[in-house]
Amino acid sequence: MLPLFGSFRIGRWFGFPIRIDYSWFPVAALVIWTFSTREFPRALPFYPSSTYLAMGTAAALLFFLSVLLHELGHALAGRMRGVTVEHITLFIFGGIAQARDEPRRPLDEFLLTAAGPLTSLALAGLFHAARLAAEAWYASPPVITVLGFLALLNFVLAVFNMIPGFPLDGGRIFRSIVWAVTGDLLRATRWATRGGRLFGAALIALGLFNLSRGQFISGLWAAFIGWFVVNAAASSLRHFELRYLMRHIPVAAVMSPRPRAIEAGLSVERAISDFFLRGRQEAYAVERDGGLIGVVDVRAVSEVPANLRAGTPVSAVTRPAEEFPVAQPDESLVDALFGLRAGASSLLVIRDGFVVGALDPREVVARVRRMQRLGLVSPEQVAGSGGTAGADIRTPPAKSA
Repeated sequence: MLPLFGSFRIGRWFGFPIRIDYSWFPVAALVIWTFSTREFPRALPFYPSSTYLAMGTAAALLFFLSVLLHELGHALAGRMRGVTVEHITLFIFGGIAQARDEPRRPLDEFLLTAAGPLTSLALAGLFHAARLAAEAWYASPPVITVLGFLALLNFVLAVFNMIPGFPLDGGRIFRSIVWAVTGDLLRATRWATRGGRLFGAALIALGLFNLSRGQFISGLWAAFIGWFVVNAAASSLRHFELRYLMRHIPVAAVMSPRPRAIEAGLSVERAISDFFLRGRQEAYAVERDGGLIGVVDVRAVSEVPANLRAGTPVSAVTRPAEEFPVAQPDESLVDALFGLRAGASSLLVIRDGFVVGALDPREVVARVRRMQRLGLVSPEQVAGSGGTAGADIRTPPAKSA
């Protein structure tokens, strides 16, 4: 995953939630400053500073809209190829259409990735046509300059993204080709990541060279973008390998032992004091004579008035287990976590109507990393076994209460 810093939602477009990462704001300010104080005064001299500021602000906002449309192209193509995109986020130096999982076939990745640069090329043509129309209608020079600049920026965005280094679009297209030839997604991802690191290192070297020649702004930009690409490549590879493992590790391998269950006749007051205050879980299985009758969560018991809790049995606020996120022991971690609803902090693991464990999403990554350090599982093992590593992971049987 790319190194993001937290984000907030601003709306929804074509069914996709749109978010802005906090890293976007300082970069947006820097882009506006660069446009207003360097690019536009150089391209169109002898205008007041207020005009350059207006041009820089308009160009920056329209360029970030172009980036959003670039990512929307990925998302719409992904929807057509059966890849679920959860949201689109604008962040430092671009955007990302966050998919739930990797594409299932090389062709899917090729098509949904190519949709982004093609969208940028289309926008470049659109802004160029708008510039020609503005000239024909004798629009003001600042308007013509901004439209021409946006056409150039979108063309550069398309070309820049086609560089064959992961996680850039060109790197993903390169990965899809290697994947199609070798049939090995892990190897293809690692090859593409090397390309991303080499490209980032080359940008850093170029930036340092420009700085040594006194070209401060261009050198700083090149070095900063290169640093970001190198880190993004490494972060994306780690995230891919983690998801690659989780796709083949069963829930049983990392779940906690069978959690305590609440007896249906226990009072809400005792359930709060003995379970919800002392345990870490937000929800507990409710049993009667050893059989599962449902689940009770912290919200349900909190809604019982304090003066009625001593006389209200837990069964009165128990809801069917089907209404809560549950998982099967042999289900993959990826599938189990994708089924987790927003706000839920844990899943109960159920087999044949009995609770056999619990899965805390906050602990999954740490436990998978620990399994890697202990040599119990690795991406190479998964790839070497044809994607069936989960079946080879041995876990102790869940203890019965």
